[in-house]
Amino acid sequence: MSRIIKKYGNRKLYDTTESRYLSLSELKMLIRDGETVIITDSKTGEDITQEILTKAIIEQGGKETLSSTALHALIRWGTDAFESGLTLFGKSVHKILPVAKPEAISGLNQKVKELETKVTLLERQLEQHEKKQER
Repeated sequence: MSRIIKKYGNRKLYDTTESRYLSLSELKMLIRDGETVIITDSKTGEDITQEILTKAIIEQGGKETLSSTALHALIRWGTDAFESGLTLFGKSVHKILPVAKPEAISGLNQKVKELETKVTLLERQLEQHEKKQER
């Protein structure tokens, strides 16, 4: 079942399931967590999901922003070719990468940090041992 989000004229997004306003970042987190959304214009009831999700991808800064080169290519290829490529990629990626939930990734990140700390400690101990050996 899809979650209904209403967009108001002031650019605010309203989650009708949780009865609260959402930012674009929160909307993206919902989708990453597996939610399917339908975004409608609050006045007309028109489905504007594609428009808002495209804005969510493009307007967010950082690593997720599509470059102007990628956007040009997308327009040149057309959305059908792009969607076909994404579908093929989606079917293939499961063969090489396990699908992990954000909690699992967070746990792995914590373990990596712990290992980095241990390696740093071992390096210091090794340096101290080598200095003692030189004396």
